[in-house]
Amino acid sequence: MIPMSLFNVLGSLQNIESAEAAGDSYPTAPSLTINGIGSVAASAFGSCFPTTIYIGHPGWKALGARSGYSVLNGVFFCAIALFGLTHIISAVIPVEAGMAIVLWIGIVITAQAFVATPRAHAPAVALGLFPAIAGWGVLIVTQTLGAANIVSGNSHLAAQTLAQPAAFFQSGLQLEGLVALSQGFMLTCLFWSATGASLIDRKFFIAAIWMGVGAASSFLGFMHAGRLSPSGGIYEIGWAAGWHWSLGYLLCSAFFVLLGIWARKSPPLSVGH
Repeated sequence: MIPMSLFNVLGSLQNIESAEAAGDSYPTAPSLTINGIGSVAASAFGSCFPTTIYIGHPGWKALGARSGYSVLNGVFFCAIALFGLTHIISAVIPVEAGMAIVLWIGIVITAQAFVATPRAHAPAVALGLFPAIAGWGVLIVTQTLGAANIVSGNSHLAAQTLAQPAAFFQSGLQLEGLVALSQGFMLTCLFWSATGASLIDRKFFIAAIWMGVGAASSFLGFMHAGRLSPSGGIYEIGWAAGWHWSLGYLLCSAFFVLLGIWARKSPPLSVGH
């Protein structure tokens, strides 16, 4: 529940920032408060889905959606739930038809990540994409193993394959690294991008702080710690769950501190013509 709640809050904050970058500023506290109240109220009625602020604000805005879109959206899904129409709609409308709009929204918000940030920070944005790509890679691996289970008729094939990581290594896939990078990728994306932007701006001490936060998060298992099961990644949250990963972050933090000290004592760089 802790990582789910944390990711939900982070996702909401990112969506608020995305809306502001598109020219629409919303107050953070009331937005998150209504978000939380909605999740609590829904859970009281048996819902296991936490509510979150809409993703892809720039895309919806480009389509001409306004406040009425959200109202219509709520009324539509309420009617579907009350009258049990979910199965009928899924049978009539292919999933691919709905996924097209999701893909388009993904393209828009990815483009916004590069356009709405300073040009010099583009490498930091690119750096922040890698953990999310790893998460997608893990999803593909688990789906492939699930398909292998079905084809072979052996329901234990996926588990038996995952129990032999050397087989993945021999085929050219560093599975353990892929899984570690995918675990908690929302946090990793945030920390890596912030660190990259700080380094580009030569704010080495700020970069060291971000690496320190990463060390604390990985130490507690919010990032990197975990394993892959036939059904997907499994977190291992707890004290010192990812201590070896936190050591790497601490070493980076210490290195950036040394860079900051060196930068303060060195003369400013001059740009040649």
